[in-house]
Amino acid sequence: MALTNYLLQSIICTLLFYSYGLGLFGKVGHAAGIGLTLVIYLLQIPFSRWWMQRFQYGPAEWLWRSLTYLKLQPMRRGGAGLHEKPGIS
Repeated sequence: MALTNYLLQSIICTLLFYSYGLGLFGKVGHAAGIGLTLVIYLLQIPFSRWWMQRFQYGPAEWLWRSLTYLKLQPMRRGGAGLHEKPGIS
């Protein structure tokens, strides 16, 4: 989930700070910036735990791995493939 969280933080922050989003660059003080950082981080922790209980990889990690091996990798925990139903052999 490291790559997924990094990309998600980048997307969230560009939407908050750049002009195509809320345009908050230069308008947020240090304390608010630290608070915003903590909020984003504290939201990502439970999301990451929830995701990793169900899947082997984060979405970006799965995509990267699938592109590297030129084959769709199994995503769900327990070895079920992307198009297979879990628990059915």
